[in-house]
Amino acid sequence: MMEDNIEKYRRDLEIIRLTADQVIKDFQIFGFEIVFSGNEYTAYDELKNQLAPLLFNLYKNNRSTFQSLLYRIDISEAEWMKFLQTADDDFSEKLAALIIEREFQKVLTRKFFSS
Repeated sequence: MMEDNIEKYRRDLEIIRLTADQVIKDFQIFGFEIVFSGNEYTAYDELKNQLAPLLFNLYKNNRSTFQSLLYRIDISEAEWMKFLQTADDDFSEKLAALIIEREFQKVLTRKFFSS
């Protein structure tokens, strides 16, 4: 039942915009510029295509910032460890997808509990 409610928000243009804003905000704190065109229909791919190479470089070259970013986004250590066990060649794309999903969840949580 709850999953059905969540699924309907995946196509909600306001929620998509708010999720993009949350991604931009969290990455901006660390000095990274993420750009969103405002097109809700391409938002997921836009964000994922920007995040994946950035995450790959951070993971390889700046682990402390990488870990701080995951903490800021609220990816738990357990979630991260589970992710690492299943990661393969498209590691950074899957991590970008995980981050976008977590940001989406944060936006929905605020929406449900701020009413």
